[in-house]
Amino acid sequence: MKQVLVADLYGLGGYQTSPGMLTLAQKIRALGPNFIVTGPYNESQWPAALAVLKAQAPDWVLAAVGYSLGANNIVQIAAGLGVRRMDYLAGIQASYWGAGVFWSGNILLPANVRVARTIYNPSFVSTGGLGYARYIDYFPSIKLISTPTTDLHPDVDNDAGLHSLILKDLKGLAQ
Repeated sequence: MKQVLVADLYGLGGYQTSPGMLTLAQKIRALGPNFIVTGPYNESQWPAALAVLKAQAPDWVLAAVGYSLGANNIVQIAAGLGVRRMDYLAGIQASYWGAGVFWSGNILLPANVRVARTIYNPSFVSTGGLGYARYIDYFPSIKLISTPTTDLHPDVDNDAGLHSLILKDLKGLAQ
């Protein structure tokens, strides 16, 4: 099995507003000794997460998971890796009001991303833009998995079903 390093980012407000990201980190660690989680970081601390990912050996699988503004900022982490491959991103309800969002609610993934799961609520009215933004791919090398949900933004970081999807994705990358 490959070594998998996962950067985990809270949404705005840290643990108080997104405790499910700590739960997700614990579930990822429970996958086995080859799964290492850095964080959870507050969403504004994404440069620190980027530095940890950049420092890893080239044969490691690099991944990042984020909720709300953290989901926006994991795209910034991937872009910050430059030409180095980002093997996996999972964005849980990225915010329309965060970094990298086009007026349409789309966030363009950088070319170095291999696989990305975008979890979003397709109703702007239901979310007020929180959780409405979603990743899009322009590059044919990216495998993009779109997961729409009707979950309201304050609770979606605790959704065990969505956690299961992310865990399954990560296990597949470690093979």
